Amino acid sequence: MTLRGVIERWDRYWFPNAPLLDLAMLRIIAVGAQLGLMLLDPRYQLFRLTEATKLLDSYYKPLPFLRPIVFALGGHKITAHEIQGLYILALIFGFCALIGLFSRYAMFLFAFSYAIIQLWLLSFGDIHHPEAAMTVALIFLALSPSGAVLSVDAMLRKQQSLKEQLLATDHLAKWPILLLQWFFGLMYISAFWAKLWVGNFHWANGFTLQYYLAEDGMRWHSLLGVWMSQYYWLSLFGQWAVLLFQATFFLSLLFPRLKWFYVPIGMAMHIGIYLMFKAPFFQWVALYFVFIPWTAVFVFLGWLPADQARRSQLIRASAA
Repeated sequence: MTLRGVIERWDRYWFPNAPLLDLAMLRIIAVGAQLGLMLLDPRYQLFRLTEATKLLDSYYKPLPFLRPIVFALGGHKITAHEIQGLYILALIFGFCALIGLFSRYAMFLFAFSYAIIQLWLLSFGDIHHPEAAMTVALIFLALSPSGAVLSVDAMLRKQQSLKEQLLATDHLAKWPILLLQWFFGLMYISAFWAKLWVGNFHWANGFTLQYYLAEDGMRWHSLLGVWMSQYYWLSLFGQWAVLLFQATFFLSLLFPRLKWFYVPIGMAMHIGIYLMFKAPFFQWVALYFVFIPWTAVFVFLGWLPADQARRSQLIRASAA
């Protein structure tokens, strides 16, 4: 195959003419989930930021992505009033992004403000996985036409009927979805590598999971975790099942039909982690909806009326 042929296949993969509805659904789910956490989850509420400002300066070590912003502010530590004001602005930008009002600007400002808040919190040394995944997802959405449909902007334009808007396609509608799906694959490969090589194979001995099931189960009052910690062979099976899942998840991206197998298992795994360890991966669970071909589902259920040729075209483009 020639270089030109490779480039053409690359473009066809990342930039096919795909439904904008799938991208809009991802915007609503991702932004809605994060706004819900910021308003309802104590770990993301305003008082949590206020508590962090009271920590000793020795705990504060700005992460690399935060340093340019700190430098732009003159090098001083972000104050309590500044981070609280940014939090309130993030809520406003997030609500506008959710309903699709000034979509492109609101989405960018929400992604930017949320990223700054999380980078600032993580700079105190307590680093978690879910926030990073959501930050990346919001940035992808900000760089895409995620507010082209299912938005106030689309309603105000009145250039198309609602039906035409929901059936609209674009060459820039698919790449954020595909890139976020691949991001899941990379996160799982990274986790697999850390558990085996970085952890010197100790993670897969069965006793490691058994220990954490007992410790976190008693610490967070998880009856399921405490119960499972009593059975070594169940813990050993669970550890190797997780390793196998994480090591092979990328196959579902190469062979899309495998998503019917991997995606439900992945969502069940993260929900199970919360039930056993009280480890909240709510952002990951919400972002798993990126694997659902919403347009194909809606067309199949008859919620998006279209002629037979158009139906087939939309289902193929959405489910690819």
